[in-house]
Amino acid sequence: MRSILTSVQKSCTLLKLFLNAEKELGVSDLSRKLQISKGAVHKLLITLESEGFIKQNPNNKLYSLGYTLLELGTKVKDNHDWAEFAKPSIQKLADYTKELACFCIIDGQDAMYIDKIESQYPIRFNVEAYRRFPLYATSASRVILAYCSPEMIDQVLSQPFKQYTPYSITDPEEMKQRLAKIRQLGYEISSNLRNIGVTGIAAPIFDAEGKVAASISLIGPTDRMTQNLDHWADTVVQTTQKLSRHFGYKL
Repeated sequence: MRSILTSVQKSCTLLKLFLNAEKELGVSDLSRKLQISKGAVHKLLITLESEGFIKQNPNNKLYSLGYTLLELGTKVKDNHDWAEFAKPSIQKLADYTKELACFCIIDGQDAMYIDKIESQYPIRFNVEAYRRFPLYATSASRVILAYCSPEMIDQVLSQPFKQYTPYSITDPEEMKQRLAKIRQLGYEISSNLRNIGVTGIAAPIFDAEGKVAASISLIGPTDRMTQNLDHWADTVVQTTQKLSRHFGYKL
């Protein structure tokens, strides 16, 4: 059985109360939420305040999160390799579906596949890793673009569109409608827009701030993908939701 320090656990629980509460909380609010005495809460606050995890507003005596947490969060973000962290999930998705699974990131106004697990089928589709392509070009990049700021979307869509196939979207307004549909569904399924006979399913990965900087996609020949389309879509979404939770996103 694990040995847990109750005081440390209560301190951690206290800090997490601020995730879904007002910016500032008082001793009475914290006492009620933690179901411990005001005296015990006050001791926790004094201890956390001494290390910069909590700070008190001198005007109203309420408490809020301290800058030490911001420093630690920034350090975690800087040290965190998204691709490395996501690798087991991508591998699991590829093993389960036997199709090509990819990890895509945003880089400026472009997108890039930085990791992939090849399909196990002899007839398969492939992508080139570490090659830039427009954010409007694939399902993996569009689910990232869909959650960018309106200004960023306008910038990307103001550039001339490359037509990859006869079915490629080249009209900015039509693309905006497609991005809105992605936000409504939370994922995208597309066929023939980048490559004829190829279907992609993609969903975004959110970070703790609710921003999207990466996505996971499943790609394969359309005739094979359509046999399990709804199930594969659910599987991709479940994979990205799990990763989003790990990155601190509250679903």
